[in-house]
Amino acid sequence: MRPWVQWAVGIGLVVAAWGVAAITPVEERREAPFEVRAAVGEAGVGRNIAVTVDDVSRSEKVTSGRWVMEGNWIVVDLDVAAVTSESGVNLGNIALVVDGVTFSASERPPSLRNAALHAGVPQSGSVVFELPKDLDSGRGEIRFSLNTNDRLDSVIVVPIDLSELSTVKNAELVKTHWSNE
Repeated sequence: MRPWVQWAVGIGLVVAAWGVAAITPVEERREAPFEVRAAVGEAGVGRNIAVTVDDVSRSEKVTSGRWVMEGNWIVVDLDVAAVTSESGVNLGNIALVVDGVTFSASERPPSLRNAALHAGVPQSGSVVFELPKDLDSGRGEIRFSLNTNDRLDSVIVVPIDLSELSTVKNAELVKTHWSNE
């Protein structure tokens, strides 16, 4: 083989290797969750989770039975179910992300947080987020997934705008129950 052919093949292989390296996603992107976007009132269905956010509002006081707490609350009413399997399936990760800051759903009131999910049988209820008193605007999203480690799994994402939410003085959380949906 002539030397110039060897050089051409060598340069071609180096360019091909550079091209493969350039289009290969970084590890973070290779293991990113599969986002399923849904609007309020719309069902979002992932691998083994189905969520419909029925309403999102802001409240100065939240009550659930005898539990009462004042503050800057975001109240989310929703229906949720497992899709394919219910063995060990819980709604383990509910987060509100506003302008890059992540807030976890409150553990204080009784809610759907960590609820055991059943395949094809939705449950209705509420989850709440307590925000700093001065946080009243910003674009964000509510994220629902089965585990806190949601790599390579489905995440239901519902976008919201805090400044457009209706405000109520006192929000009574929906007691968790089997849905009619």
